[in-house]
Amino acid sequence: MSSPTGWRFSLYVSLSLLLGVSAALSRDSKQEVKPATPAKKTVDAPAKTSQRIDLSAAMNVNLPTPRQDLVAASFGTPDGRSGWVLRLPGGRPIATPAYADGMLFVGGGYGSHEFYAVDAETGRVIWKIQTGDDGPTAAVVADGLVAFNTESCTLVVVDEWTGRVIWQEWLGDPLMSQPAIDKGILYMAHPAATGRPPKRAEFHPRPASPGGSHRLLAADLRTGRHVWEQEISGDVITAPVLSDGTVYFTTFDGSSYALNAADGSLLWVKVNAATSAPVIADGQLYETRKGLAGKETTEGLARVDAKQGNARDRNLIAPSKADYLRKDSGGGVAISAEATAALDSSVGFGTAPPSAKLAQANSNLGVSSVAGAWAFQGSRAAVSKGQILNAQGNYINSVRASDGRQSWQAEVVGSHAPGGGQIFSPPAVGRDFLYLAGADGHLVSVNQSDGSVGFSYALKAPIAFQPALAKGNVYAGTSDGRLICLKTGNKDADGWYAWGGNAQHNKVQ
Repeated sequence: MSSPTGWRFSLYVSLSLLLGVSAALSRDSKQEVKPATPAKKTVDAPAKTSQRIDLSAAMNVNLPTPRQDLVAASFGTPDGRSGWVLRLPGGRPIATPAYADGMLFVGGGYGSHEFYAVDAETGRVIWKIQTGDDGPTAAVVADGLVAFNTESCTLVVVDEWTGRVIWQEWLGDPLMSQPAIDKGILYMAHPAATGRPPKRAEFHPRPASPGGSHRLLAADLRTGRHVWEQEISGDVITAPVLSDGTVYFTTFDGSSYALNAADGSLLWVKVNAATSAPVIADGQLYETRKGLAGKETTEGLARVDAKQGNARDRNLIAPSKADYLRKDSGGGVAISAEATAALDSSVGFGTAPPSAKLAQANSNLGVSSVAGAWAFQGSRAAVSKGQILNAQGNYINSVRASDGRQSWQAEVVGSHAPGGGQIFSPPAVGRDFLYLAGADGHLVSVNQSDGSVGFSYALKAPIAFQPALAKGNVYAGTSDGRLICLKTGNKDADGWYAWGGNAQHNKVQ
C-alpha cells in the first residue's frame, strides 16, 4: 500500500504532465500563420502580431490634372487632408526628392536633362538647370551644396540657393546609383573603363576587387579633388552608405563591401547574394539577401557584424517568396519591363553597354535594363527603436535587432500591381509610423509598433521610389513624371530628407 506522501507525489506528477500537455496544445493552437513560403525556420520566433493591409479599402484621392507643366495644382483627400501635385515635363520616372531649408531638389526623371529646386510648401519652382547629359538621380544635400549624378554620365555639385554649378566631372556611362556625402567628402561609384585620364589622388588603396569593372570615388565636396578611388566588382545598388568612418555598399552582383572612408582601404568584402543597400546601427549591419527553399527563390533579412562582415544567423530572417529576383523577372521594380526597355531605347541603349554588367545584375536580382537598375532599391531595411523594418514582396516585416525575432508581420493584399513583384518601395521612417509608396499608386502609413494602418490612399499614380518626409509632409515622385506633396498635418512625417533619410543614406531613429 502506498504512503500518503507517495500518493500525493504521484498525483502531483500526473497533474503537472497533464497541464504541460494542455499548455503546449494551447500554445500551438494560437500560433500565427508563417510567411507564404519560408526557406527554413531561422530563429525561435514567438507568436507574431499578424496584420492584413487591404489596399482595395484605401481611400480614393482624385489628383488634379495641372493646367500646365511646372505649375502646382492643389488637391484634397476625403478625410480632410490637402496637398499639391506638380507635373514635370516629359512624363518620366521621378526619383526620391531631397529636402533642405524649405526646398525640394528633384531631377526631371530618367532620360530628362533638367534638375529643379521647388518650394516644399507650395510646389513653386524656384530654379531650374539644364544638365549636359540625361537621367538625374536622387540628390543629397550638405553644407549648402546639392549633389546628384546623371545616368549618362556626370557627377554634378550645385549651389543649393541658385543652382549654380560648383563643379562637375564626367565619370562614365552608365551611372546607375546615386552619391552619398559625409564630413565634406562625396562618394560615388562609376565604371572603370572610361577613357578619361586619371586624376591625382591623396591615397592609392590596394584593389578590393583586382580587375573589377567599377571604382568607388571619394572626392572633396567643395572642390572635386580626388581623395581616393577603389576598385570594386560592379556598380552599387542605389547608393553607398556611410557610418562611423566606414563606407558600406552592395554591388549588383550581390557582393557586400566595407571600406575605410578616410583612405579607401578594404576592411572586408563578402560575396553573399545581397539584394539591397545595407543599413548600419549600433555596430550591426542589416541587409536583405537572396536564398532558396527547394526550388523556390526567397528573400530575407540578414544581421551582420559591421566590423567583420560575418552573419550572426545561420539562415535568413523572415524569408518569403521572391519570384521578382529570378532571372529576367525585373527585380520587383515598380516600372514594367516594357517601360524600362522603352526608357533605355529613348536614351540610345538599344543594347546596354558592357560597363553596365547587366548579366550579373540579372543573375542576382532579375534586373536586365539600365532603367531597371537605375530604379532598383530592393527590399532595403530601415532601423527604428531597435526594430529592423522592411517591405518585402507583399509583406511588411518588423524584426527585433537584438535577437532577430519577428515582432510582427503585415500581409498586403488588394494590390493591382503585377503579381510576383514588390508592392512597396523601401519605407520612409517617421517617429512612430512608416510611410510607404506603392507600384499601383498607393500611399500608406503603418504604425511601427504593430503594423496597423494610419492612413491609406489610392492616388492612382504609380510610384517607384521611396518617399521623403519633412515638416509633416510626404513627398513622392511618380513613374509618370509628377511630384506629389501630401500634407498629413502630423509632425510624425518629418526628418526623412533624402533616399535613406539623410546624405549618408543611413538615418536611424
